[in-house]
Amino acid sequence: MLYLYHNDMSVCAQKVRMVLAYKDLDWDGSNLNLRAGEQFSPDFLKINPKGVVPVLVHDGETILESNAIVQYLDEVFPDAPLLPQDPAERARARGWLIRLDAGLHEQVAVISFCVAFRHQVLQRHPTEESLHGFFSRIPDPGRRAVMEDMVTNGLESPRLRLAALAYGTLIKDMAAALANSEWLVGGKVSLADFAILPYSERLEQLQLSGWWSKYPQLDQWLSRLRDTQAYKIGMGEWNNPTYSQLMRDSGLEAWPKMKALLAAQ
Repeated sequence: MLYLYHNDMSVCAQKVRMVLAYKDLDWDGSNLNLRAGEQFSPDFLKINPKGVVPVLVHDGETILESNAIVQYLDEVFPDAPLLPQDPAERARARGWLIRLDAGLHEQVAVISFCVAFRHQVLQRHPTEESLHGFFSRIPDPGRRAVMEDMVTNGLESPRLRLAALAYGTLIKDMAAALANSEWLVGGKVSLADFAILPYSERLEQLQLSGWWSKYPQLDQWLSRLRDTQAYKIGMGEWNNPTYSQLMRDSGLEAWPKMKALLAAQ
């Protein structure tokens, strides 16, 4: 029995759902409303004290952290493997996952919140007291400080420039990897592709695809992945139109500021 605590638009949950779909695995789950703070409920904090999704429960084992989850799934369900057989290629595939854990995941959250999601939080918590109550529910003090900065400062957050620099480097490295290959590593789709895809699509949803306008291979890579059943089941079917509209509208409004940040790179 596979049970997944997730969120429809969470980039981390998206990658796990795509791996589940690629391997044609049956699962059940709970789609938590992150803006309403369901991840901070006492019941969920007992499952994951960090108060983040996704969390996979399998045969009584609780697996935290999305990159650990997808590698666990690839090991426990070896049919349709998603890590290359060649050790060097396997190491390179894992390297893309490590990059996300080493800071890129945090940076896409900064971009998403500074540009768009802060508006949801401010709408739900229109008073200073309500907003303080939302922040105080975040158990990790580091994450709490980052959230306060993003929601309060938005496009003026100093973290936004650092996030833009980090993703500028990622895009250049992806373009180099895809210059002579259809996939990020080796000759077939891998965990690297499914792990990076949600982060690339998030930038596109925020109207930032101009970031890679001189790298057509990135759009071609995105198109190939969107043609897979894994994408259609793991991401497409879970698309939340309210979030998508918010990201589109907020992204268009923020584009002049973001364009200036990108031009300075």
